[in-house]
Amino acid sequence: MTYSNTPDGDSPDDAPDSDFDWLANIYTSHGAINHPSELHGLMIGEMVGNMKRTPGDWLEQVMSHMGVEELNTERQSNLVEDLIELYKVNGEGIDQDSSSFCMLLPDDEYGLPERLDSLAIWVRGFLEGLAISSSEKLAGIGDDLQEILKDLVEICNLDSRVASSEEGEKEYFEISEYVRIGVLNLYAELNEPPESVSKTDSSNSPTLH
Repeated sequence: MTYSNTPDGDSPDDAPDSDFDWLANIYTSHGAINHPSELHGLMIGEMVGNMKRTPGDWLEQVMSHMGVEELNTERQSNLVEDLIELYKVNGEGIDQDSSSFCMLLPDDEYGLPERLDSLAIWVRGFLEGLAISSSEKLAGIGDDLQEILKDLVEICNLDSRVASSEEGEKEYFEISEYVRIGVLNLYAELNEPPESVSKTDSSNSPTLH
């Protein structure tokens, strides 16, 4: 996805090269009190719990999470539209094309400790969003998904003080992929279609592993 991530008056060469950088720059320019990955996790957690926000509610959540009373659109005139697009694209992506779903995290240009820390923060936001949107439903999910939730709680407490190494990179990839697939499985469980539809289309329904 491409956002209008070049501040007004800057050249395209200065534009961030990832969605994480785009949102991180917004957080930095607003002096945000929280981490951008946590916002994305919070958003996805609410969506997995079948809670959808209106554009106005979403913008209020963004400002509350950053700890600001209004958005500064002087440097990015399309900021409001781009934030709404971020929400829309993520909602459509996880619902229609699970294979393309990804978490908003720093790429491999960042150090391993920072990426691990961001992953733990993302999961923390996700669990908060899930609790907000579907705390009652969670009590009734199966043992496999309960185990995933327990693992996610443990991942929140990952120790990011690790030295970069091939083994460390492998473990980071495995953990992040486990989180991604776990999120998709939770989404499939908590966003099942109506019974009449699921019976009709059950033979064509994809299975997540």
